[in-house]
Amino acid sequence: MKRNTFPLKNLLIKGLSIVITLTIFSSFFLFSSSVTSGSWVKLNQLNYPALGFACLALILSWLAEGFRIKVIASGLGEDISFIKICGINLASSFTGNVTPFSSGGVPTQIFLLCKNGLTPGRASALVTIRIVISTLLFTTVAPFLLLFYRARFSFGILRQVTNVAIPLAGVLSIALIIFILNPKLTVDLFRKLLNSLKLGRLGHRIGPFLDKIILEAEIFHRSIKEFRNALNIFLVFFFTVAYWVFFFGIAPLLMYAFGLDPAGKIVEIILLQFILVFVLAYLPIPGGTGVMELSLFSVLVFIPLQFRAIFIFLWRFLSYYLSTFVGGFVLLRLINKPIRLRQPAAAPK
Repeated sequence: MKRNTFPLKNLLIKGLSIVITLTIFSSFFLFSSSVTSGSWVKLNQLNYPALGFACLALILSWLAEGFRIKVIASGLGEDISFIKICGINLASSFTGNVTPFSSGGVPTQIFLLCKNGLTPGRASALVTIRIVISTLLFTTVAPFLLLFYRARFSFGILRQVTNVAIPLAGVLSIALIIFILNPKLTVDLFRKLLNSLKLGRLGHRIGPFLDKIILEAEIFHRSIKEFRNALNIFLVFFFTVAYWVFFFGIAPLLMYAFGLDPAGKIVEIILLQFILVFVLAYLPIPGGTGVMELSLFSVLVFIPLQFRAIFIFLWRFLSYYLSTFVGGFVLLRLINKPIRLRQPAAAPK
């Protein structure tokens, strides 16, 4: 057992500061634009059982994500407890939520998986499979939804991001399909890049380090091939859809909590969230903070103006802030635990 320091500490502190600042400014704008004395009366009349179901939907989304990672780990021959997986997921959500492009989530997940005994190659394969399935879902579906709801996103920064996101989504979808069908191609290109670095002036110094990376890349390739069968892919896709259904179901349940009838609007509010999550992934703003709140204020026109800001704040609290706070607490506990070193397998006779 040994301890290790977390490599993203400074980046997380800066990202969290940005999130807090943007949250304060966006909340001030929303509340000053729509909240009246009648809004607080409505808040006192909330349907709390419906609010409880919204909280339950959030918890179910955490569990669905945990089952998704558990399926991937089992498909790779790794045995990690479900509780540990849920903790790693929450910790990764914190770092993803407070870094640009959610860039902190992936290295955090790999780092914590390695602390729990996975090799870097295996951990990278696990996280890559999760990302590929989720990204493929969004890059294939969201552009078509954007064409249908384009008028709702034809203003300000969202219009500019949308114009970039649609063609990028097409390119990314093709690249991901190629990766799924032929992961060896990606690994070979990566290996050639690393071998070319050995020919440089520092090649003799970084050679052993690059050899280790190449070895992990080989493990990564074998892990992807090992996982790739119809049942594994179906189960991961199933839990991916389940996660997003529960996550996007928070908003319709909040409509019930506010005494609104979401009948006829459930599909629309889910699709609008789907599009916003897709579009904001292309913005270098941690968690889309500020932009998400203001965008929802503009597109959720079927929420009465007098308590639209409160509705958005509660939705963001459940879908973003609560996961971020809980994830930050879990991360502090996990990074202070000693690393579990895997015992080397006995050589075959």
